[in-house]
Amino acid sequence: MRLSNLAKELAAAHSDDDKSIDFSAAGLYLPAVQTVFATTTSAAVSILACWLIPIGAISAVRTLALTTTAGVLVIRRPLRIGNTKGVNTIFSALRPCCFIYLMCLVLEQLVHTCVSEESTYEHGFWRRILYNTCMTIMTLAAFLRSKSPRAESDMPFLVSMIALLVVALLPPPALALSGPLCSPPTLMGAGERLLRAFLFACVYTVLVYSAAPISNNLADTVVCVARSATASAWVLGATIYSLPLAAIQVGVVLYFSFNSTGLQYEGVAHSSSDMESGVSSEFRMAPFHMNDTDASVHAGRPSPTASVVIGGEHETDIVAAAAALTRSAPPVSGIRPMVEPLNGGGLTFNLSLAKSVTNGSNGFSSTTPSEQQKKMAEIAATL
Repeated sequence: MRLSNLAKELAAAHSDDDKSIDFSAAGLYLPAVQTVFATTTSAAVSILACWLIPIGAISAVRTLALTTTAGVLVIRRPLRIGNTKGVNTIFSALRPCCFIYLMCLVLEQLVHTCVSEESTYEHGFWRRILYNTCMTIMTLAAFLRSKSPRAESDMPFLVSMIALLVVALLPPPALALSGPLCSPPTLMGAGERLLRAFLFACVYTVLVYSAAPISNNLADTVVCVARSATASAWVLGATIYSLPLAAIQVGVVLYFSFNSTGLQYEGVAHSSSDMESGVSSEFRMAPFHMNDTDASVHAGRPSPTASVVIGGEHETDIVAAAAALTRSAPPVSGIRPMVEPLNGGGLTFNLSLAKSVTNGSNGFSSTTPSEQQKKMAEIAATL
């Protein structure tokens, strides 16, 4: 394995051929299973590294190295079936899930590094209350994001970040020889950690699919990862009694994601609707042009060449058009279109004058060319 090959793979993952996402393909959801499996495997390796090594030889650095290696080996490349569109885009947002979990393990381990001999449970009672309050606020913000996963508002993200900042400034009390990277957990504790890792990966994965990046670039991927991570991080810090809420959150995300209003980001939906309305209005306002062949077919007579254009730089005086038409007299027998070419181009109109045949029996009236000229002059004067 060379670094150049890794660089080429990363460059190929951001190609322009993967801009669209085919959510109807089953192969698109294989990376979700891969991400959940990688995160759960990392949690299992961190537990086994503390169980299989003697207590005196346990090292947090060694446990972190083994856990990271296990996660990277599983999440290195996306699983593919065929040439499914959007796998690279989705996998770019799913890949950080395992690393976010590892970062939470490291931060939890750092909480227990500075332990004084005077530390007791009563000393950190109020700090525990503050910690649980912040976790409750993060849970509410997560459900707010789950209700509208594609909303452009980042209020849930800001609320979660403020809660995490408060936890970082006033962390819960530290315990000696404790932490996920250097303390062998009990059987119940190991089951809890595996359950948290599994639920965290499930919630994160569902959020990524419901609010997939618009395109496969770094900016959109970072936005998707930040929103999904802050909306699922509460699973790793809340009390064990609130973990069933993770299943409810997944149901809420799926319910609102399948609604018609939640299929697009708000900004994208507005811009696309404006574009569609603009195109439709232009289509409605655009004149209908008919070529000479169509005109002759529909009218059943030779196609005229006269044209009148209203507006624009090729505007023709309609009075001059009427006067030009009156200068041409139709034949006495038969009916034929009278065509007078005018300056300009555009929408063509069939203009014809005919002389009616005089027939006393059928009641038709006859008109002379002079009368026709008078009538056309009156029409031109009124115009």
